[in-house]
Amino acid sequence: MTTVSPHCPAPEPFDFAREVYELVRDTAPRLFAVVEEYRVGTEDADAVVVAWGLAHADGAAEVISAEGHRRWQLTAAENVVRFFGRAEDLSARLVWLAGPDADARTEAYAA
Repeated sequence: MTTVSPHCPAPEPFDFAREVYELVRDTAPRLFAVVEEYRVGTEDADAVVVAWGLAHADGAAEVISAEGHRRWQLTAAENVVRFFGRAEDLSARLVWLAGPDADARTEAYAA
């Protein structure tokens, strides 16, 4: 009598490219914009992106002005707004881009 072992499906092959992608996705810094808003709450309201930043897992952030002439290294992303929005009828805020595992239709949200 011949013994037959139970059917064992072959393991899925190791997908190195996927592992690398997941490593990058899971360790990527978060991207945000610094937006200055003019005359908020009026018909003439407007906004402009004045800087872009990367927030790291430890909370530190690197920010570069939109024109590329100024850079900041900060202990927290939220600290950059003190450099913007100083005029009358002008305010600054961070707008975070959706994370890598967010649905593609998810809108960016403001902090």
